[in-house]
Amino acid sequence: MKNRLYRRILSTVLASVLVLTALSGCGGTGGGTSGVSSGESGSQASTAKKDELVVGISADPATLEPMVQSGQATRLIKQSIYRGLIAYQADNKIGMEIADSYTIADDKKTYTFKIKQNAKFHDGSDITAEDVKFSMERLLDPSVGATFRSDFANVLDKCEVVDKKTVKIILKEPCAPFLDYLTLPESVIVSKSWCESHKNDLNANPMGSGPYMFESWDKGREIVVKAFKDFYKPGKPESASIRFVITPDATTRANSLRTGDVDLIDYVAAKDITALQKESGFKVDISEAPFMCLQFNTKSGPLSNPKVRQAIAYAVDRQGVINTAFMGRGTPIFGFPTQVGENGYDGKYDKYFSYDPEKAKSLLKEAGYPNGFSVKILSSSTYEMHKQTAIVVQDSLKKIGINAEVELPDWSTRIERSNKGDYEIMVSGTAGNIVDMDWTTNYFESGEPRMNSSAWFSDKEVDSLLKEGRVTLDSGKRTEIYDKLRKRVLDLSPFVFINYREQAFARAESVEGFVNLKRGTYV
Repeated sequence: MKNRLYRRILSTVLASVLVLTALSGCGGTGGGTSGVSSGESGSQASTAKKDELVVGISADPATLEPMVQSGQATRLIKQSIYRGLIAYQADNKIGMEIADSYTIADDKKTYTFKIKQNAKFHDGSDITAEDVKFSMERLLDPSVGATFRSDFANVLDKCEVVDKKTVKIILKEPCAPFLDYLTLPESVIVSKSWCESHKNDLNANPMGSGPYMFESWDKGREIVVKAFKDFYKPGKPESASIRFVITPDATTRANSLRTGDVDLIDYVAAKDITALQKESGFKVDISEAPFMCLQFNTKSGPLSNPKVRQAIAYAVDRQGVINTAFMGRGTPIFGFPTQVGENGYDGKYDKYFSYDPEKAKSLLKEAGYPNGFSVKILSSSTYEMHKQTAIVVQDSLKKIGINAEVELPDWSTRIERSNKGDYEIMVSGTAGNIVDMDWTTNYFESGEPRMNSSAWFSDKEVDSLLKEGRVTLDSGKRTEIYDKLRKRVLDLSPFVFINYREQAFARAESVEGFVNLKRGTYV
């Protein structure tokens, strides 16, 4: 086995990478994600810093455009390159990034941000208020295809440059979760001059202000980033470079960790979680935030009928998914995926559905499909958990007369199709992109198809409740609003929620300071 050199990973290597996704979720969903904090544990005498950190990731990026969310693995890379004004930190609190401070006016609509004097882009230029204004406007540009464009379009009125290092972001009306949206990994600040001189193409020309600079991308093999010596956080980064090795097969990733070829891996399969926990020399960091679900194209045909979607909710063998796709590790969801401590959670809808194939058959009959129908389930060959989930769902549907064909493209193709709404049923794994319950907006609001929505789903009552919850600042009133929203969503079932799953990263025990946060946007 290759000798492992001890190294300390700073918060800016993967901390923001993973940390930003989990609370974005992560995301991450996904603004925070799992990640590395600036922990100082370990003996300095026994620590020898290695110049390069090697991370085994599960998928080649579909795109490096920073405002487009294309999966957790890609977020790890983008978050090493880019930064926003603010971000969730390892303590689950919002902290400053490019911003040095901010104030909120009494009208709750005007946010004034002061930019760090030492904040620079990788080309050496200062980050200015003009760059912030440009970035906010770029988020709204349909040609960019920003994942959270509609979330910002709902509330953003305008940006005003006060001086070189001061900018005002003015909202149309108060927005309770606005700061949460600014923590998203996709809410990055980009260089106005760089975008203008590179045809606004940051996929081909990544350049940000994060701790690492883009160096190379050997598609299908690896992406390399190198330390940015003028990063605004003193002493960071500590590693000279990070090499992201693209390793789609989960077993190969785990074995690469065992042999010392990589230092940290994402998406540890359930079988490898159990094995690595028993082996010496490794640490496994687990959270149970993400949930598996089914999304539907609701535009036409059987899946446009809520009774059909409810029938599927009763038909899915959730424990079967957990046992098959996750080796028994996980918790079934028979209601709405809200957890203790979130806005308005009281457990009322935890058992809204049950595993009841006979009830499912009855609903299909009421919907006009007593003999079932044929349908395609979009999943992916890249992630075994997605593939196995689809297979269990396929078997569940067969038992109520629905003949399902499973489609297994690679992850990039799956992302492309999900963003276009090019599917009938789709297996997904995700978590609320922000901590606030307004995470539901990106999932259930009417509009064009997007990664986290069920294509073409639209309901005026849902839209009204989402807007009301977003602009209401009183916590008690928001609790009432989101209680109504949960009930309405479950009645219409644009999603079928299946189970909470464990999200695991594994690392050599010499890798210190890693923090796997609760929330995130995942694949």
